[in-house]
Amino acid sequence: MTLWPRSSAPWIVGRPARFSDAAEDFVNELTRQQPWRKARCEAWLEAMIDELGDPALSVTFPDAGADAWLAALSDPGQTEARAVLAEFKAYLNEWDWLPDQA
Repeated sequence: MTLWPRSSAPWIVGRPARFSDAAEDFVNELTRQQPWRKARCEAWLEAMIDELGDPALSVTFPDAGADAWLAALSDPGQTEARAVLAEFKAYLNEWDWLPDQA
């Protein structure tokens, strides 16, 4: 008998989950809980996708390119973007969006 991995993340059929898939789900969950934060979080995540592309999620993403992207931002923007990214990373872990390390 095969045991399926337990995950709260939506099941993406036929391809690896991408950054945009998780970002969209994160923004939807955030909107459900705190609708007033949607626009800012969505804007920061879209800016990151514009800069980094839309990579498949992995145990090393979003760390790999996120640090360079954050470093290029101005100080006030960097602080807000860093906070959104930290919350997004926590969401990725909590909802099991990241694949298990093999």
